[in-house]
Amino acid sequence: MDTGEPEEFRGGECIMVHILWREFTDSFKSIRSILIILFLTFISYQSASFFENNPGLVEEFFSTGGAESSIYTAAISLIVLMFGFLFVFAISHDIINKEIEMRTIRLLVTKIPRWQIVIGKFIGILLFWVVTILISYVILTVISGTWHFLDYLQTILFLFYAISFVLFISTIVLKSKLTMFLGIILGISLPIVGLVSVFSDKWYMIPFKYLLPYNYMENASFSMLILLIIGIAYLLISVVIMRRRDL
Repeated sequence: MDTGEPEEFRGGECIMVHILWREFTDSFKSIRSILIILFLTFISYQSASFFENNPGLVEEFFSTGGAESSIYTAAISLIVLMFGFLFVFAISHDIINKEIEMRTIRLLVTKIPRWQIVIGKFIGILLFWVVTILISYVILTVISGTWHFLDYLQTILFLFYAISFVLFISTIVLKSKLTMFLGIILGISLPIVGLVSVFSDKWYMIPFKYLLPYNYMENASFSMLILLIIGIAYLLISVVIMRRRDL
């Protein structure tokens, strides 16, 4: 059936989906990603089981005004906040510059626009983390009997930001070995700087406070919207850089 779309456009869409799917499936194949999935799954199970076996702590938490979901998701949220950047860098630090180094990007740009390459890779990595975090939250749901939607959404938005930032770094830094090194440095330093900036009133910490995601990690819709906007901004900047780069 004729859809009214040019064959070249439909072919480009298929290639973009292929890039997306390749990034998604390849993310599950590395030892690092498997270890991260096992680690998050283990933490989710152990933390949920601990609170299930210690109802007194749960009741005490409720008495102080805490939400029911918060106590079950506290461990997984803390892990993502502290190690989320490091995890994403470990798996995806070379998401763009690897293609440039191997010159496979030259073949891709003859078939589809550069923005589709960037978006396809971004969505593929994002889907990997959506599934990975979903596994952890399913475990929490089975044990606690409650689906923690807002906490899940908040965690995904944080990772959305982290993936956009990592993709941006991989776009501006052309050497994959350098992004691997930067990934370790930034993965460790960003959480420290971000959390310190939230509680600091020093003028030089203000940019970090509003550009890093930690100041927006609350359930307020406005805060999560800002986090989403900053992540999209990193993604769009990466697209612009790729469109102007001489490959």
